[in-house]
Amino acid sequence: MVRAEGDVTIKEAGALAILAGGDVSLSEAGSGMLLAGGSATLDQAGGGTIVAGGDAAITNGAVANLVVGGGATVENSRVAVLLTPSATLNDSEIVVGTQQAIVIGAAAGVVLLLLGRLLRR
Repeated sequence: MVRAEGDVTIKEAGALAILAGGDVSLSEAGSGMLLAGGSATLDQAGGGTIVAGGDAAITNGAVANLVVGGGATVENSRVAVLLTPSATLNDSEIVVGTQQAIVIGAAAGVVLLLLGRLLRR
């Protein structure tokens, strides 16, 4: 686990979790979970869940879940779930985008509400 109040840069290595108050940059690296107060940059890198308060840029990588407070730029990469106010995609695949995630969340909420009422009877 990597924990830093400032910026973190990791090259050709991996970390189970990265918690940074500033920006995070991964190059030919990976992280199971990455939380950055600033921006996140992944170049030929991958991650499980990436949460960035600022912008995010992914080039030639793969991420399971990407949650970005700013904008996301995804090039030649694959992201399973992307939640961001704005995204620029170039030769990339997004499985579930922001709008789809909102619809799925709302539907799941309704189903759980109905199940809860049925189980109380």
